[in-house]
Amino acid sequence: MLVVGCVLGLLPLYWTLVVVLYAVAFDKKSLKIDFLLLATFVAFFLLTDNVRTILDAVIRHPDHIFLITALGSQLVSNVPATLLMSGYTNDWQALLWGASVGGFGSLVGSLANLIAYRLYIDQARQDAGRFTVMFLLAGGVAFLLGVLLYSFI
Repeated sequence: MLVVGCVLGLLPLYWTLVVVLYAVAFDKKSLKIDFLLLATFVAFFLLTDNVRTILDAVIRHPDHIFLITALGSQLVSNVPATLLMSGYTNDWQALLWGASVGGFGSLVGSLANLIAYRLYIDQARQDAGRFTVMFLLAGGVAFLLGVLLYSFI
């Protein structure tokens, strides 16, 4: 609740230190950090900064916002793709659709997909290959359905 209060600006930011101090004193397990996952997400943001110059010459139509956000999400996750595209548009509907549809498809489409996948693989190693194939197939179908739905709306 302290973190939410700080994010909403209801409490001073330094109050989040209470959460960190509590974790250090009483819940060391919560401090376990997946540095590889964190580095991957940081790399996504660095990549999007470099892609910005390429996009300046590509974006000519409002539907490009949707397509580039959705397809870009498949490469760098939907949060960095959305932040990247937000500087190119006032068409927030196309951007929102692109971010939402972009969360489907690949494991990288949404960082939440990647986190859940890593948790699953850590627990159920025996059928990881089958699960991965099924996840990618279902995600691909959901991605294509989202693209089709956007084109009709």
